[in-house]
Amino acid sequence: MRHAALCATRNLYGDMETAAKSLVANGGADIVHFFVEDAEFPRDLPDCIEVHDVSGQLFFPPEGANTATRFTYMTLMRCVFHNLLLDVDKLLYLDCDTVCIADVKQIWDIDVSNAYFAATPENWARSRPGLVYCNVGVCMMNLANLRDCGKGDEIVDVLNAHRFEWPDQDALNYLCQGYIAHLPSGFNSCPWTVDDGSPERIVHFAARDDWRGDPRVREYRDMDWEEAVSRGTRAVHV
Repeated sequence: MRHAALCATRNLYGDMETAAKSLVANGGADIVHFFVEDAEFPRDLPDCIEVHDVSGQLFFPPEGANTATRFTYMTLMRCVFHNLLLDVDKLLYLDCDTVCIADVKQIWDIDVSNAYFAATPENWARSRPGLVYCNVGVCMMNLANLRDCGKGDEIVDVLNAHRFEWPDQDALNYLCQGYIAHLPSGFNSCPWTVDDGSPERIVHFAARDDWRGDPRVREYRDMDWEEAVSRGTRAVHV
C-alpha cells in the first residue's frame, strides 16, 4: 500500500482536501492520512482518507523552542510520522499548497532505502559546499530508517531544544545530511527549488499569494471526491 500524509490547521482543511484530491486523481497514493485538529473531519471523505486528530499531541509541548513561532505545531507533525504511523515504512508527505497536475505514480520508484528521506534541493544560499539544503514541502520519507536508528526521535529532541528559522525543514536538513536522496524537481516544482529539467508533475506554490486562483488548483478544489477517486482508478500510468 502506498501511504501519503498532509497536515493542516482548521483554516487549511480546504487546501488539504484540494491537494489530496489531486494526488488521488493522479494515482499517487492508496491511503492518504490527514493530520488535523478535530476528532471528526467537518466534511464527508472517501474510504482512502484516514483522519488523525493530533490536537492532544505530546511531542512538542507549548514551551518548546519552535512550538510558538510564526509556524504552528502542525508544521512540526511530519517530524513524528515515524511514531504516529507505526505500521508504515515509506510515506509521501505533501504541503497543503501543492497540486498534482500529472501522473505521479513514478514518485514511488524513488529509492530511499539508504536515506531518511528524498527531497529536492533549494536554490537559496542555504545550500553551500558541504550542505545541500532541500525543500521538504514534497518529501518521500523512509519512516523505517527514521524509526529504527533513532534519528526521528533525535530530530524531535533538537526541535524542542533549539529554535530554527524554518523549524522542521531546518532540523530535517541539518540532522540528515548525507542521507537525503534526490527527488527530481518535477515532483516539487517550486520557486525555491533547483530545476533539473524533469517533467513537471507536482506544483508547489510556496510564497505565492495568488495560488488559490490558479486554474490547476481550482480544477481539484471544484472536483468532488467521487470524481477524484474515479480518475485515479481509471488512470493509465506511464
